[in-house]
Amino acid sequence: MCPDHRSLFCKFLSVLTGLALLCPNGIGADLVRFEGLRSVSQDQAEEWLESQITFINSSGVSMARADDVAYFLENAMRERGYKQAAVDWKIQGEGDGKYILLSVSEGVPSRIAGFSINGNEALEDAAVVELMTDATRKRLDLKPDDSVPYVKSDLSSGHKKVMQFYSLLGYNDVTIDLEGEAEASGTRVILTIDEGTQFVVGEVVLPTATSIEMEEKFAKIQKDFVGRKHNAALVGNLKTRLRSVAVNAGYYEASVEIEEEAPDTPAGPTEEVRLVATVDWGKPVSVSGISVDGNERVKNAFFEKHFGGLVGKPYSPGDTNEAVNELLQSGAFETVRTDPIEQEDGSFHLNVEVKESYTRTLGVFVGGTNYEGPIGGFEFRNLNLLGSVRTIDSKIEFSRRGARGELNYADPWFLDTDIKFGAGIFGQTRQEEGYEKWEMGGNYKFTKYLDSEEKNSVSFFGRASYTEVTETEIDPTLIGDTDYFTHFVGLSLSHDGRDNPASPREGFIAQTSASVATSGIGSEVEYFKATGRLGYYLPVGKHNFRVAARAGTISPIGDTTDIPIDLRFYNGGPQTVRSFQERSLGPRDPVSGYHIGGEFYTIFNIEYEIPIEKIDGLSLVAFGDAGNLLPDASDAGLDNLRYAIGLGLRYRTPIGPLRFEYGYNPDQQPGEPQGTFHVGFGFSY
Repeated sequence: MCPDHRSLFCKFLSVLTGLALLCPNGIGADLVRFEGLRSVSQDQAEEWLESQITFINSSGVSMARADDVAYFLENAMRERGYKQAAVDWKIQGEGDGKYILLSVSEGVPSRIAGFSINGNEALEDAAVVELMTDATRKRLDLKPDDSVPYVKSDLSSGHKKVMQFYSLLGYNDVTIDLEGEAEASGTRVILTIDEGTQFVVGEVVLPTATSIEMEEKFAKIQKDFVGRKHNAALVGNLKTRLRSVAVNAGYYEASVEIEEEAPDTPAGPTEEVRLVATVDWGKPVSVSGISVDGNERVKNAFFEKHFGGLVGKPYSPGDTNEAVNELLQSGAFETVRTDPIEQEDGSFHLNVEVKESYTRTLGVFVGGTNYEGPIGGFEFRNLNLLGSVRTIDSKIEFSRRGARGELNYADPWFLDTDIKFGAGIFGQTRQEEGYEKWEMGGNYKFTKYLDSEEKNSVSFFGRASYTEVTETEIDPTLIGDTDYFTHFVGLSLSHDGRDNPASPREGFIAQTSASVATSGIGSEVEYFKATGRLGYYLPVGKHNFRVAARAGTISPIGDTTDIPIDLRFYNGGPQTVRSFQERSLGPRDPVSGYHIGGEFYTIFNIEYEIPIEKIDGLSLVAFGDAGNLLPDASDAGLDNLRYAIGLGLRYRTPIGPLRFEYGYNPDQQPGEPQGTFHVGFGFSY
């Protein structure tokens, strides 16, 4: 076929033929070969020696490399239960045909035949076995049903883990004897456990507090530690907590010692340990002044006010970090660092070094929902208004339903306090189902967080607006006032214990609000309104479970007899009962068929979300919804509940999940849809 070996093809073919003759076991395994393998396959052995074989193939055969690869194979086999394994080596062949031949004597593989555990009461057998075999399973990446090799060093490591776990449970004098007993199927591991006495923290004695605030923190520490299992880690944690309190009170050089008082001879299965703390407070350190570096657009006066509350007080790293975090959360700074510089009089001068971020942005946004249709608009934001780290935000939005413009102002430190203030003005035209309106007005809100983590808050809020219903196809007797001014004020309480409010997986949220509009504050329509919300989020492995309930009521008061159509509640849609389109659940005008809202509503949701591991960010959601909308608040209850069950897909994006969901109506009534498909952004609740 190839009479002329000078051709490129024939030369290439000759090379391949030569390689095939030299490498009977295949390219990549030609320089290291095996004999004597029985229960271990050659593929397994090559996998264990992958890095060594790769090195030999690239660097060539030598006696040192042969000795190394034999050692690594013997060690790998012994780690996997072949305790009697032995590997010899020799170099065979000549010149370019030399290779390493590994002669393997496997011996009898040793496996763990089982566990016999005696004396354990605080830990179940399964927990002890898991701790004992954890090192071997992780190193060999064993599956749950795989047999576990008997590796003495790994079992010694597991023995220590069991001892440590008992210590965490308060069994400080536990003893555990470890033995191995040969059986036909392997080695049985025998553990004899004497748990001894369990020690718990009885009384925690703390030094006299130097302030009311410190006294409150000491009381919380005592509450947190009394009754807990006594161990070294707990004592170390107590020392850390006490020193943190002392340092934040200005005792920067404080040292803490803990004396543990336990009975010399324990008399029962459980004994209490008395913890006595002594603190060497040292000299208190105060903040004598502040300075700032790196600011270009933010005024010095802002920093003097923001950090001014620290001056003249004991230096507290906690209070300083809280002030720093507030600046970072404003978005006006990329970095904020503080450096306490010791002065000659022993005080600290606080130097604040900042790097400002770009605070003015102009953006374009697009989106859409079933009800609104395509949504688009423009937004301008300034996070550093007049160099004061206050925010002003303006937005213009267009959709199939109309247009809206708004201007908002946010002040995180209203009058240089810890009260957050927000206010805005707006104007909009809307074309709802059955009527059109024009509205303009403003709103305001004061919020006070009740804890440093900002999970609990109370807010006072208000809104004033003028509304005119310009066109309607609904019976006028069902509309209410069409030209009116409203002004309401209200109070809200919130607890947000979720792990991440933007994308929660775990935690609990509870919110409630009540507001009133009366003629005494200029409102032409008078009413009382209240809403509430509960939500619970639970991770189930990698899955997510969510359940929520919401309700609201609005009632006319004073001279008002009917709530105008635009102030009523509506139900149905992607955030409520998903078998209905938005605002399409509840009372209708019998003539035109348009929905007219109601004075009382309920919404109940449950979801189970399963990530699709093959596509990052994509998940499958099964859900169920229920809710109602009643025309009269005096009939509040669970009558006329409507339902939805369905499935959906969600894809995680930087601006929230993109949702595709279908809600089926299992109890379809005349005039209701059999189901509804929803597309949109954001969480359902």
